[in-house]
Amino acid sequence: MCDTLVAMHDAVKDGSVILAKNSDREPNEAQNITFVPAAEHIPGSTVRCTYIEIPQVPRTCAALLSRPFWMFGAEMGVNEHSVAIGNEAVFTKEKYEKTGLTGMDMLRLALERSTSAAQAKDVILSLLEEHGQGGNCGYAHTLYYHNSFIIADPREAFILETAGKNWAVRKVQGVASISNCLTIQKEYADIALCKQGSEPHVKKKGFTGKFSDLLYTYFAKGRVRKALSGELLERAKGRITVVDMMRFLRDHNGPEPYRPGTKPMERLCLHAGGLVSTQSTGSMVAALREGRPPLVYFTGTSAPCLSIFKPHTILPGQQKMTWGAIEKRYDNGAVDLYGSASGEYNPDTLWWAGEDIHRRALMNYRALTPWWLERRDALEIFMLSEVHPEWGKEEAAAFQERCRSHAVQLVDEQRKAAEEMKVLYRDVTKQPPLWFRMQWNGFNKKAKFSM
Repeated sequence: MCDTLVAMHDAVKDGSVILAKNSDREPNEAQNITFVPAAEHIPGSTVRCTYIEIPQVPRTCAALLSRPFWMFGAEMGVNEHSVAIGNEAVFTKEKYEKTGLTGMDMLRLALERSTSAAQAKDVILSLLEEHGQGGNCGYAHTLYYHNSFIIADPREAFILETAGKNWAVRKVQGVASISNCLTIQKEYADIALCKQGSEPHVKKKGFTGKFSDLLYTYFAKGRVRKALSGELLERAKGRITVVDMMRFLRDHNGPEPYRPGTKPMERLCLHAGGLVSTQSTGSMVAALREGRPPLVYFTGTSAPCLSIFKPHTILPGQQKMTWGAIEKRYDNGAVDLYGSASGEYNPDTLWWAGEDIHRRALMNYRALTPWWLERRDALEIFMLSEVHPEWGKEEAAAFQERCRSHAVQLVDEQRKAAEEMKVLYRDVTKQPPLWFRMQWNGFNKKAKFSM
């Protein structure tokens, strides 16, 4: 499950647009930060997506993506033109097709093919109409769903919701958030575009009333999380910063320290455990402002409450990027910036190095997290003070190098902390319920991760 938040100019302290997302997926479903270069393509060429192959366009934009390791598509990302997108699984009454474009395929294709949020919206609608959406989007378990999106650029943002090939669009004013539920109601009829908007039953019920699957939506707890994110946004409206957005993504919807195993699906920062076992496997906060390259903070690790947001940017027409230790370079020139994590433990990749902290901390969250959070906050605050004030002031290439050096340093610090966590873990008593420990023992065994 996932949550995406956006704050427009009038809601943000410095007048930028900020889009933030937690990507919630299966516990061993590693997520990589992938750079895709700008490219020219020969006529008649095609692109292989997760399940189907479709015609390629003449030119594609450079993009930075946070991507489940086994998919073509991405959960979230930003392109060289400061278009940022996050998507959500939504459960509808429409039939789920066995193949087609996944929502994550459409997200990546839209980033590669658009120079504005409005164009990205139209790209997704065109892909939806021509190829349809479908395919299993689960990693270890089968999961079919439809998709909703928040699409933003430095000028405007849209909520796009789908049910099969049906869709509705609402332009964002102020602040907005989406989760694993349809949200476009009949009160938005005057400002929403809808494929079936002229039909009386859609006008009467709204897109949500017509298409929402109430049972699956209830168990996904999307409405609970959307209410929480909406409250957090409204409370800070007019003075929102990237730090606030990071804080929102770390919210456990209750008193701290977080108690593992309780109400696992009702928090913005999810940790697997329980009947529906998904967790926040990657997070992004993207700041967008006209005349500046996008400033994008990725965790590259799960559990934003225990992660460091690392700065990234992307330059117009960029074709190469060297960021950290690169394990894999793809045929199209794309690279995974922090190693290519998979579903099995590999401490040389950033994502699994993060799990060295996360999985041990879950076993005694109260005892193990304070020492790390104090260090994390100091590192992150220093990084933000060095990077954010220079955004737009430095020459673009110099600013990218500033982001790169901070990101690499933060990764090094996180690796050092992971080694310390292994030592600390041996000295504490396990606190969570037995069922919770047994469930995580199962996840760890499948990933060949040893505590």
